[in-house]
Amino acid sequence: MPLLVIIAVVVVIIVVTKSINEKKYKELDAEVLRKLGFSSWNIVSDIDANVIVKSRQALEKYDDIKFFKENKEKLVQAKKIIQRKNEVANILSHFLSNNEYKGHSQYNKLAENINTTIRNAKAYRICVTYISSAGNNLGTRIIRLSQYDIDKFDEDPALLMGKGELNKYLKEQEKEALNQKQHKYYENVNKIIDYANENRKLLFIKGSVEQLDNLIMQLFDRTVNSIKKIKDINSEEWEIINKFVAHIEQEITKIVDSNQRILDYYDSPAFFKIKETCEVLMSTQREFNEYITEKVESISQLFGTRVVRNETINEDEYQYIRPYKKTINPFMAEVSATVFASAENNPLDYVIKNFYPNKNIYPEQIQKLHLLIEELATLKEAKEIIENYKKEYQQYINDVPDYVMEEDEAGFYSRLGFANIDESVLVVEYTFSYTSSGGKAKRKFTVPMTEESIVELIKALEEKFTASDFTKEQRALMTNKLREFVKKRDDFTCRICGNSIHAEPNLLLEIDHIVPVSKGGCTIEDNLQTLCWKCNRAKSNKMAN
Repeated sequence: MPLLVIIAVVVVIIVVTKSINEKKYKELDAEVLRKLGFSSWNIVSDIDANVIVKSRQALEKYDDIKFFKENKEKLVQAKKIIQRKNEVANILSHFLSNNEYKGHSQYNKLAENINTTIRNAKAYRICVTYISSAGNNLGTRIIRLSQYDIDKFDEDPALLMGKGELNKYLKEQEKEALNQKQHKYYENVNKIIDYANENRKLLFIKGSVEQLDNLIMQLFDRTVNSIKKIKDINSEEWEIINKFVAHIEQEITKIVDSNQRILDYYDSPAFFKIKETCEVLMSTQREFNEYITEKVESISQLFGTRVVRNETINEDEYQYIRPYKKTINPFMAEVSATVFASAENNPLDYVIKNFYPNKNIYPEQIQKLHLLIEELATLKEAKEIIENYKKEYQQYINDVPDYVMEEDEAGFYSRLGFANIDESVLVVEYTFSYTSSGGKAKRKFTVPMTEESIVELIKALEEKFTASDFTKEQRALMTNKLREFVKKRDDFTCRICGNSIHAEPNLLLEIDHIVPVSKGGCTIEDNLQTLCWKCNRAKSNKMAN
């Protein structure tokens, strides 16, 4: 066969083969586009923006910052384009990693085209062209921006600002940063206040609530106004406040943990065993303890006006700090600076003005004060008797943790059934408090109600009271001296049941009005008798037989 014929045949075969391959590729290409949901491979653009400059220097220095400064509206468009390109790139990458066409004869060509599309989809492209004044194209640069490059303009808007705009922005940023830091510190304070509010009602160890209130007061005094006054985000005062807040948080946590640790002990088998033993022994003393507990609870009802309210500590005018509620002490009067000074000089007069304002009920109040003197004296004696009982129980109280007796001895014995006579019950006092309008100046003083001062108060009330149904000359005061005289006169023996301290050393004896005060009886020797606590409790307010 002639050579020319052979060559012609080969050419025909190549042409036919190429035609067949092109047809197969088009079929594969069309099928894959359909599968991917694309109309063509021009789904992403090669060049996304064009810029013309007028010098070689401008061409070399042109960058993305200059482009977006001059075309700020293009930034939003660029975000959408790069987002779409990323979506396409992800779809195509996933297709290449997992598809059923890998065995197809034209797959490699298809894969090459797809990879080209993926490369184009990796960036937002800006084409910068240097065109001379004569209209000649003298050079081109392609600026490629990734998703990261686009995002940096959102993270740092200052990149696209002029000098004046940048200075204003920086000041606003500093102000916002300071505001955020202040609120971060406010939230730290609020976290402590929330914790204190949640746990305050659970505290039972003597003094715990007062300690907590004092710590919260310190927290308010040292943080709220200080945070508001700091104007520099890098001020050293932030660290001082931070350490102080951490200290307060630590101290409050200690108080709560101490109470919880003792509560855990009270829920333990060890304490239940002690309580079970003591309950058997306590059977003969239970009524006595209940009686003393009743007396303790009734003491506060024998005074003048009780001023008890929930006080919200919150001096933050912007309400950034949550309130903390505490109950102020009973018998506390909040007064002006003038009244405070006068009350310091004439305490008894101002006790009457603030806590005994109603003259119409002076007779009732005077009777209560007389009774108060008697009750306080009885409780002092009862306290000694209870201490004697505790000593008798020591042999049954073993292995009690030291921290329980150190921190909650009164509560421990109270849970065993012993009456608890808190020293604060035996020391009653009226309090005058003054706080300046700004809250910076705070002063207070107390007027303790000892037996002597109660006697003076009774005399002062009697002098102000002129009603005929109350004759002060007929009434002697129930002093300790008079109490002891009546007991000795009656040989420390109950005039009803005959029981005495000679037979029962821990017997609680009380002085009874034969004709009750409420029925006109006076506090004079002939109207007084010695009764044991049981008989006095049974007699109550009745006339003696």
